[in-house]
Amino acid sequence: MIKHKVPHSWDLEVDLVAVGSSSGGLTAAIVGHDLGLKTVVLEKADVLGGGTALSGGVIWIPFNHHMPAAGISDSREDALMYVRGVSMGHHDEQLLVAYLDNGPVMLRYIEEHTPLKMTAETDASRTEYCADVPGGKCMGRKIWPDPKIMPPILEEAEKAHPIVARVRKDPVKYLIGPRPPWVQGRALIGALTLACVQRGVDIITSVRGQELIVDDGRVIGIRAEREGRDFYVKGKRGVMLATGGFEWNEEMNRRFIYSPPLHAYTAPSNEGDGHIMGMEVGAAVALMDHSIFQPGFNLPGEVAEGGKPFYRPFIYGYPSMIMVNRYGRRCCNESFYPDMGRAFLEYDRIRGEFANWPIFWICDQAFRDVMPVMTLKRGTDMAAWMKRGETLPELANALGIPADNLVETVEQFNRYAREGKDPDFHRGESTFDLQWGEFVFPGRGAASVLGPLEKPPFYAVQLGLTTAGNLGGLVTDSEAQVIDVRGRVIPGLYCTSNTQAMLPLGHHYDSGAAQGKSMIFGYIAARHMAQTAKK
Repeated sequence: MIKHKVPHSWDLEVDLVAVGSSSGGLTAAIVGHDLGLKTVVLEKADVLGGGTALSGGVIWIPFNHHMPAAGISDSREDALMYVRGVSMGHHDEQLLVAYLDNGPVMLRYIEEHTPLKMTAETDASRTEYCADVPGGKCMGRKIWPDPKIMPPILEEAEKAHPIVARVRKDPVKYLIGPRPPWVQGRALIGALTLACVQRGVDIITSVRGQELIVDDGRVIGIRAEREGRDFYVKGKRGVMLATGGFEWNEEMNRRFIYSPPLHAYTAPSNEGDGHIMGMEVGAAVALMDHSIFQPGFNLPGEVAEGGKPFYRPFIYGYPSMIMVNRYGRRCCNESFYPDMGRAFLEYDRIRGEFANWPIFWICDQAFRDVMPVMTLKRGTDMAAWMKRGETLPELANALGIPADNLVETVEQFNRYAREGKDPDFHRGESTFDLQWGEFVFPGRGAASVLGPLEKPPFYAVQLGLTTAGNLGGLVTDSEAQVIDVRGRVIPGLYCTSNTQAMLPLGHHYDSGAAQGKSMIFGYIAARHMAQTAKK
C-alpha cells in the first residue's frame, strides 16, 4: 500500500467524506448525518449528479414497498433465484444478499426522511431484461421518481437554494426530444441534493480527488485539488469513493475493454478518478471489461462540457428497422441492447477484425411515418448524417456494403416478420422484446416487434458503440469496505456508485441496478461508519 504524506493541517475535518455527488454519495451523506456524523460531499464538476442526472432515474429494488400497493407479488427468494440464474457465476453472493436485504430498507428510509418520492413502474414497457427466467418479474422492481410529485417540489427548491439548480442538465435535447427539467435522473439527484441542503450538509463543487491519505495502514483522508491548490479533507470515520465509472478515460478503456472505439453518454467527469485512487492503495478490481454497451450516435456539432463529443443512445427495437454489419447481414436481436453490445464486440479470428463493426441501422418509410429519428421529425426530413436510397441496392451503395447481401437480408427478415418468428436472433420471443411492438402496434405480439421493411425509400445511419456506464470497479465486502488484492479490508476506505464493481449481479445487468447499488451501498457505508464511531 502506498503511504501518502499526512498533511500538517487539514483544510476540512469531518467524519464521512463522500467523493462524488452520485446518488450513492448523496445518500451516504444524508444517512451519515442522520446517524450523528459530520458529513461532506466533494464533487469534481461544477454541476451535480454525474451520469445519474442524465439517466432515466430508475433504481432496481426487488420486493420494494411499492409493489404490494400495485398488486405485484415478489419475494427475496425470487430475487435470489433470478440473479443466481442470470449472473453467469460472476456475482458475489454476500454482496447480492446485502443488496437485496438492504434495498427495501434503504428505499423506505429515504422516502420517509427526504423529499424523494418514488413510484413503481408497472406498465409493460418496464419489464426486467430476463423476466422470463425463474424468479424474474415483468414489472414492479424498477422504481423511479414520481413524475407527479417531484417536479413542483424541485421547481420551488431551485428558487430557494442555488445548489439545487446546479443539478446537471441534459447537454442536448436528449433522445427524440427534450425532457421536463425535474423528472427521472435529475429528479432523483435533485431530491437528494435538497435533502442535504435541509440538513446543512455541505456539497463542495469543483473539487477533484487526487489521492488518498493513508496513516498506519488506514485511509484517513483525501488530497483534492481546489482552485489549483491542494485541498486536504480528513475523514475521521471513512472516505467513500463515489466518482462513477471510467468511460471517459480513453487510456483505461483501451486497457480494460476490448472493443471498437468506445464512446459515452454519461457525464464527462467520469474519468475513473476513484478507481485510480483506490488501485493506488492496493484495492482489488473486478469486472473491468463490463459495460452497459449500446448503439449510439454523435450528431455533428453536439458536445458536452469541455468540448467533448456527446453521444446519444440511438433508437432501436421498434418494428420496421434492423441492424446490419459491414457485410449487409443482420448480426443481433435489435430489440435487446445487450445483444447489440455482443455484436459490436464479436471478433473474427480468421480475418483478424471485429466481425460486425461498423454496424448500420436501417429502416423504411413506414418506420419514418410513425417515429422521429434523433432530431428528424416523422416523415421524410433528411440530414447529412443519414443516408437514403429509393431502393435497397441504392442504399447499400451509399453505405459501401454489398447490395446483394442487403437485399437478401431484408427479404429474409420480411418473411420472418410476416410469420411472426425470428429463428436467427429470436427477436420478439421474450417479454422484454414484446414491449417495443406494443408501443406502436398494441396487441399484435411478436409480428409487431419485427415489422417488415417494405415501403421505400429506405434510410440508414452508421452507429457507434457507446456506453451508459462502465461497471467494473473496486471490490468491496458486504459493508461497502474496499478490499485489497489479497482480500483484506483497507480500513477507512469505502466505495459505491460505478466506482464499485457490479459484483452483486456479476456479468448480468438490469436497468436501475447501477443506481440501486449506488444508493444501497452508500446507505450501508454510512451505517457502518456510524457503528464504528460508537465503539
